[in-house]
Amino acid sequence: MENTKTNNNEVKVLIFTMTCGEGHNMIAKSLSFAFEEKNIKTKIVQTYGYNEKRVAKENKKYLWACKHIPHLYDFVWNKLRKKNHYTNKLPSYVKFCLPHFLNEINNFNPNIIICTHYYASSVVSYIKKNNLIDKNIITSTILTDFCVHPYWEHSINVDYVIQALENTTSDLIKKGFTQEQIYTTGMPIRETFYKPYNKEQEKQKLKLQGKIVTIVGGGNGLGNTLKLVKSIIKEKLNITIIVINGKNVKNYNKINKFINKSKINNIINLGFINNIDEYMKSSDIIITRCGSSCLSECISLQIPFIMREKMILNEQLNKELFIKLGCGIGMNKITEGGSKVKYLLENENIYTAMKTNISKIQHPYSAQKIVEFLLSKEKDEK
Repeated sequence: MENTKTNNNEVKVLIFTMTCGEGHNMIAKSLSFAFEEKNIKTKIVQTYGYNEKRVAKENKKYLWACKHIPHLYDFVWNKLRKKNHYTNKLPSYVKFCLPHFLNEINNFNPNIIICTHYYASSVVSYIKKNNLIDKNIITSTILTDFCVHPYWEHSINVDYVIQALENTTSDLIKKGFTQEQIYTTGMPIRETFYKPYNKEQEKQKLKLQGKIVTIVGGGNGLGNTLKLVKSIIKEKLNITIIVINGKNVKNYNKINKFINKSKINNIINLGFINNIDEYMKSSDIIITRCGSSCLSECISLQIPFIMREKMILNEQLNKELFIKLGCGIGMNKITEGGSKVKYLLENENIYTAMKTNISKIQHPYSAQKIVEFLLSKEKDEK
């Protein structure tokens, strides 16, 4: 995907992303848009873009592991992340990507390279260390989680690693990054989530009223959403429930069937939508998985959130962090969903305290900050 604005011919930005869920792609698009606002040409490239079947395979493999073998995923993930596996060789999981990366870099001739997944930054780090590209190209990688994943040590030769919060600094340094490489900006998400808004006006726009609880399942709509909805319905709360199923047609159809059979009129069931920001802005509580993008959107909108059950380990670490920071509460079982919603709605002091805690860790306009930072470094190289 290439942005064709070329009013500014001095700088070009190449962004390597990876489809394993949609979070990394959303971050790539957010950064591309922020550069586009400055009339800077950008191009987004898939890490395994040399083969579309491989792109689909990697995504399917990730989603399958999240759904079917989360405990094994967690065991391996946790064991690997505690070790440093640095080697001068290109890691096996991306060794076939090197010609693809060099081809994209040589053809596009960027001034700045950004990676939104550590697979991509492993390749760029190897390229940088072995002087396979112009040394003046600024290379960077985004830590797209609130914890450090396994194998981040393979990225230490990029110029900069950009993190969302300060809590990951010590782990990055243990992996081999220097303090000078690390820059904190918040998570880069779409600009619409940073703009001031009026909740009541947003509700009116969507013809909503009263308390709104929104269930967000991510781009792939993971999780047993129907069981969660039933748990909330049991509490007989005076609320409207909005369900955003993403691409999960199976969940969407199940909930539609339940609504029609039970004749329930306080559920709005949606599939994949382009105006998710409007529904989130209308929400009083958001129930979400613990991917970094959605959590960052909740934080930017200053909306208290309930974090789902049965998270894979990196999501569980995100969950523990935000419970500790007092920004949200967690579910251990899906049947707790209704009681957690009731708890937040009936305890105004706790709800207000969460909003205050969220405001303390907000990083407005993160994507724009990253753009300004990298452009300043690029100018320094000239």
